[in-house]
Amino acid sequence: MKILLKAIPLCLTFILASNAYSATGGAAFLKKGVGARALAMGGAYTALADDTSSLYWNPAGLVRVQDYSAALMGTSGSSDEWEGLSDMTPSYNFAAVSIPLSKFAKYFKSAVFAVGYLNSTFENVSMTDENGIYGHFDDTQNAVFFSLAAPMWEGNTNLYAGITFKYITEKMESIEGGSASGYDVDAGLIYNVFETLNFGVFISNGATMEWDGGNTDHANITAKFGVSNKFSINRKIKITPAVDIMQVQKEPIAANVGLEFSYLDVYDDYNLGLNGIHVRGGVNSYALEKRYDVSEVMNENLSYSVGFGIDLMIFGKFLQIDYALGMGNIFDKQSKVSINFYF
Repeated sequence: MKILLKAIPLCLTFILASNAYSATGGAAFLKKGVGARALAMGGAYTALADDTSSLYWNPAGLVRVQDYSAALMGTSGSSDEWEGLSDMTPSYNFAAVSIPLSKFAKYFKSAVFAVGYLNSTFENVSMTDENGIYGHFDDTQNAVFFSLAAPMWEGNTNLYAGITFKYITEKMESIEGGSASGYDVDAGLIYNVFETLNFGVFISNGATMEWDGGNTDHANITAKFGVSNKFSINRKIKITPAVDIMQVQKEPIAANVGLEFSYLDVYDDYNLGLNGIHVRGGVNSYALEKRYDVSEVMNENLSYSVGFGIDLMIFGKFLQIDYALGMGNIFDKQSKVSINFYF
């Protein structure tokens, strides 16, 4: 069993890598990301992933969560800024739990299982033709995540591997053939050196969606390589830059860049302690090359973000509260709030 726990994530990583240039779009809502910390850092989270949102960014990061953990994320925003869509109400919410398998049997060592749920809903979407608006419908998209992560080895350096399976559904009310279901598979690795330096690899096979009308959509395969390092200015002040280099099939190579400034051990108390204050910023999907004639459009419509977070200790339990604000890209001008609770 121990060999199986280690072999499955690693094998899937290379199986997906061998396919990395063979697909084309479905389940686009999965590209928006989860977790206010990661989103505030521009999605540069492939190497840095260390909380329950890792099941989205890089499932290998779940190995770093060795307590029971619950994560929630909600968004607030209005479509008023979206020209022609002022009556549409968007929502985007995420919830997940992670469970260290060692809590049940020491045999599993540091392996972690996680399950998550992501919902994206657009209410009151207009249906139009050459005569104008003739009706409205709701579009509801859901994804359920199942993740498993395990260490390949641990010591002076650490190598973690993980996989995520996603079951995806979409339903457009009152639209004939407007229902679909499908799946996606992700795999990732994280290599940790000197405790502070991290390298990450992530590959997503791309969602395959089967529609009631008989059509099939295939999302593009995505590969990411990430680097992050935590620099200590002194015992309390840390600066963590992170960079992801991303290749989405049939798109230019792009970069996500993030920076986190942390002030730690602000107030130490078992009953109510303030373990850390964080300020973050990032840029998402900056095109690094000119293939496919979309680089200029991508860089003219960059999504950039800022955010902050606090780490609390409450009666011996750890609570993270994070906030992110997306800017730039008009479809991402929303506030995101996340809570991670460890118990």
